[in-house]
Amino acid sequence: MNLSTGATTRSETTSAAASRVSIIVTAICWGMVVLEGYDLISFGSVLPVLINTPDSGYNPANAGIVASMAFVGATIGALSSGWLSDRYGRRAVAIGCLGWFSVFTMMCGFADGPFWLGLLRLLAGIGIGGIVPATSALTLEYASKKHRTLAYTLMLSGVPIGGVLAAISGLTVIPTLGWRWVFFIAIVPALIVLPFILSKLPESLTFLEHTGQFARAEALRAKLGLEPAAAAPADAHKAHDTVPATARSGGIFSRGYLAASLMFAAATFFGLLTWFGLGTWLPGIMRATGYDLGNSLVFLLVLNIGAIIGSIFIAVATDRFGNKKILVPTYMVMAIALVILTIKMPQPPLLLAMAIAGVGGHGGQILINRFVSRSYGARHRASALGWSLGAGRLGTIVGPIVIGYIVAGGKAGLGFAFFAACAVAAALLLWFTPATPAFKAEEE
Repeated sequence: MNLSTGATTRSETTSAAASRVSIIVTAICWGMVVLEGYDLISFGSVLPVLINTPDSGYNPANAGIVASMAFVGATIGALSSGWLSDRYGRRAVAIGCLGWFSVFTMMCGFADGPFWLGLLRLLAGIGIGGIVPATSALTLEYASKKHRTLAYTLMLSGVPIGGVLAAISGLTVIPTLGWRWVFFIAIVPALIVLPFILSKLPESLTFLEHTGQFARAEALRAKLGLEPAAAAPADAHKAHDTVPATARSGGIFSRGYLAASLMFAAATFFGLLTWFGLGTWLPGIMRATGYDLGNSLVFLLVLNIGAIIGSIFIAVATDRFGNKKILVPTYMVMAIALVILTIKMPQPPLLLAMAIAGVGGHGGQILINRFVSRSYGARHRASALGWSLGAGRLGTIVGPIVIGYIVAGGKAGLGFAFFAACAVAAALLLWFTPATPAFKAEEE
């Protein structure tokens, strides 16, 4: 009786420790993604000022190219993140990316002209693109199976929250201090939270075990109060050393996974094009259609608020009904909302349509990422997310350039129709994506 009671107590203690660690990891990763969201969307806040200031050197066409430079860098960062995470660890990559993009975003405030701003946005983008795969892998690993979708959704809600802060920054900072200060202040929160992150964010246990660092993994488990892992084979170190680093990410293109990997990348292409295209160009489009700077930034604010609120409800619905049953309608409803935005009408229904577009843009991408994570084993999860987000970010490069030329041609409203078509394309690709062996195993 006493033995049973002791075992139950240990189990409850371990469960409580696991829950505590999950909350800490999710909260830290959320904070890092908030800063990433601010740095990424901050250019959208200053864009209307740049293209409407005489003799600034900016126009809709070259501003679109400057906007795309952050996404060029993000593509490099996302494609590199999986390999770097497998080699150096998720924690190291996440912290390194945070410091990297915070410094280069701050330096954007010193940029003189489109060339230098574009170059600095490209450099900042490398860190911006690399942090999400690393924080996603950490959050999903430490979250319980029951609450993974919710934890992941909460973590990625940091992106639109960062967008809200960027819009508020534009509304308050630009009229008083000028657009450069939107970038200058980006370094402040990073400096404040970095010491806490360094002391509290744990490394991935999966990474430690798959790189043969079993003693370090067990020490970390003990420190966190988690259950010890099963004993590793005596020759595990040798077996690991014989596997080349490049082979560890090859599973995402193996038999049973290739088609899904390609379709995930294509769906992410259209999903990210739509979401970040809106985040970048929405104030510029609204300004070009006759709204003043304040109202244009209000639309950006509503877009991100809709993304925050809606993504939580989408995550709960997905846990109940499954990925495809929610993902496909999410993008189709978003497409309808974007078509509505092409019609001239009073501001309240436009704001409602904007909020719905935010729900679909951010919520849909969260669900794609969750779909990807469920479709691969823990060993290849970071590489799979890095691949889909990296390849998909090519859409974020194309989007700002295309919309820039649409606005330059005097047809700003057509930008919403373009985004609607991309949302429909994402929905169709996701509908036809096949289930992988790992996904089928988890469903069973």
